[in-house]
Amino acid sequence: MIYRIFPITVLFGYMIAWLLIPAGILMIIYSDRVVHFTGEVPFAEKWFGGGGTYTFIKLLGLAITLLSFMWIAGGLGDFLDSTVGKLVPGM
Repeated sequence: MIYRIFPITVLFGYMIAWLLIPAGILMIIYSDRVVHFTGEVPFAEKWFGGGGTYTFIKLLGLAITLLSFMWIAGGLGDFLDSTVGKLVPGM
């Protein structure tokens, strides 16, 4: 039985990751529609200059896509341990 080999949470995690990959790609392709839906992001306009919200949405879509691939491949935990894990003592 498959539920004894893979717990439901693992299968649910893979399903979420497979749904986030196209969501990230669609954010990159349709960044203008995303910005019209969400509005401008003030800190992105400040940091990236004029049109910075579009750049922020594209970078966010790229990050979502790459992190989802890492999640599926099993490298996300190692990545988080080596970067964010150093900020949290005792992990």
